[in-house]
Amino acid sequence: MQKQLTLWGSDMVFSCILCGGKESRSKSISDAKTGEALDVAACQSCGLVQLARVPTDEELSAFYSTAYRVEYKNQAQPKPKHIFRAGKSALERLQKMQPFFEAGQRHLDIGAGGGEFTYLASRFGLDAHGIDPNSGYLEFGRTAYEVPLETKEVSELPTEPKFDVITMFHVLEHLAHPLEVIEQIHALLSDDGVFVVEVPNLESKRSSPTNHYFKAHITYFTSLSLEVLLSGRFKIEFLDNSNVLYAVCRKIASSDASAIPEGNQNAVDLANTRLKNKALPEYFLNGGAFSIARKTQQTIEELRGSAGRDPKEILDALVPN
Repeated sequence: MQKQLTLWGSDMVFSCILCGGKESRSKSISDAKTGEALDVAACQSCGLVQLARVPTDEELSAFYSTAYRVEYKNQAQPKPKHIFRAGKSALERLQKMQPFFEAGQRHLDIGAGGGEFTYLASRFGLDAHGIDPNSGYLEFGRTAYEVPLETKEVSELPTEPKFDVITMFHVLEHLAHPLEVIEQIHALLSDDGVFVVEVPNLESKRSSPTNHYFKAHITYFTSLSLEVLLSGRFKIEFLDNSNVLYAVCRKIASSDASAIPEGNQNAVDLANTRLKNKALPEYFLNGGAFSIARKTQQTIEELRGSAGRDPKEILDALVPN
């Protein structure tokens, strides 16, 4: 099994999972979790950066059912400090998207994990639901926050009734078929519905390259490649291009399934530049040397914000009065 996971389908030639392009520029790096070698490639047609050899569906299923839990999670439920961290991130995301939704609207969070975002979304007035393909923390979230969380894939959801708001945070980069999921989300949304997505940012100069590349991450987005993926289905109305990419997108009522543009030279040039330059020298020149101090301050804040409180109390204390 370990051999299969390490190879990640090494007998496959490059094929872009977005546009089908066959030409790429690649770079060999190390997995941030395991230290294993990874080949990452930039498509020279649409500018998507992805694993050069994308694992098969069978390999991904085996990985997420076994190795992923050990390498990435290694615990049955979140610790109080992790609840505080997830709650703080959820609050920041909700505040960014708040101008784009109204109280009472039907909301779906894809990749809900422990349910912190789903719970806080309900505190902001949304009729919030969450799904996750792995049970993982879901049972914890159902018990701790009393919010509707289901173990489901997006493809298993009925297209009626529609959702007014769909959120997906740090899920898209894990998907071997991102375009299919984007099409499914489009079908689940009401006319003029809002899709909010957040992914790691290949453009960021302040996120460490030693904590960016993982074999669990199939794609590595720039702002332009994310726009390419969404084109024809969603219009980006708000984009935060900082340490992460955070986009609020409006559904285009009539989806154009043939809208993926090829020969997008700006996206290709950006992908090639970022794949080349995202390295430790750039990171340290942009404040990386202070990362230990920032992490120490974050740890102190998490411990203070979670000590002696149950999960719901941790999250409730974060919500402004």
